Amino acid sequence: MSALSTSITYDKSTSLILMTVRGKAGAEDVVNAYKAAKAYSEQHGSRKVLVDVSELEHKFAAIDIVNVMPKVAHYLTNIQIARVVGFEGYMHDLFLQKVKRFGIQAENFECFKSAKEWLSNA
Repeated sequence: MSALSTSITYDKSTSLILMTVRGKAGAEDVVNAYKAAKAYSEQHGSRKVLVDVSELEHKFAAIDIVNVMPKVAHYLTNIQIARVVGFEGYMHDLFLQKVKRFGIQAENFECFKSAKEWLSNA
């Protein structure tokens, strides 16, 4: 049984893909979540994804992000991503730093409203 819950929807009024990932995620879970976001993005013709990971706990070592990021970056090519993160920000900050090295347009936010505004104005 998975300790991870993922929901994904498309908001036609804003043309945003909205995804929430909660629970405990292993490295492959993170890759699979962004793979799903990419598929949904292509299905709906939207290149803007808002991901709420504020209730996500990473159950892999920080060093493993080095192996995860090339896979994640592959799925995020040509996608702009805003991430709502929680207080346990170390892994989220590390994720952001690494994904930007692959030329992905991404930012972390403390609240949904700020993340949505950033995506809408870009």
